[in-house]
Amino acid sequence: MDFTEDDIAQLSMIPLMGGQMSRKDKIKEGIFIAKEEHNDMADKVMAMLYTLADKFLDGIELDEIKEAMVMTRLGQMILDDGIRIGELRGREAGINEGSEETQKRMDSLINILLTSNRTDDCLKASKDAAYRKKLMDELGIK
Repeated sequence: MDFTEDDIAQLSMIPLMGGQMSRKDKIKEGIFIAKEEHNDMADKVMAMLYTLADKFLDGIELDEIKEAMVMTRLGQMILDDGIRIGELRGREAGINEGSEETQKRMDSLINILLTSNRTDDCLKASKDAAYRKKLMDELGIK
């Protein structure tokens, strides 16, 4: 069944109309109907129903709608975006944390070498990564 613009208008307005079904159930049924389609019009219906759910439903009811949307194309797209954002944030945090740790290790190495009057080792370590690692291992800098 391909949705027409009229179908979209009607399906998206059903939650606003009266009747015996609760608004939540109307939205949920609309989602199940739209779920069966795999096209842009169905995605628009899903987006409109999601917007109505967000506007008119509370936390517990929204959780039910979320569960209904999870396996839709739109739900999957939202989930994928969330995962991608989470990965980026995690990567950024890891890079920042790694940079801070590296800086702390370098500070420790420089401090130990300079207070031990090992300026030649300090200079060489600043230019030679393998030598720097050897000194950190030797001095127990983790």
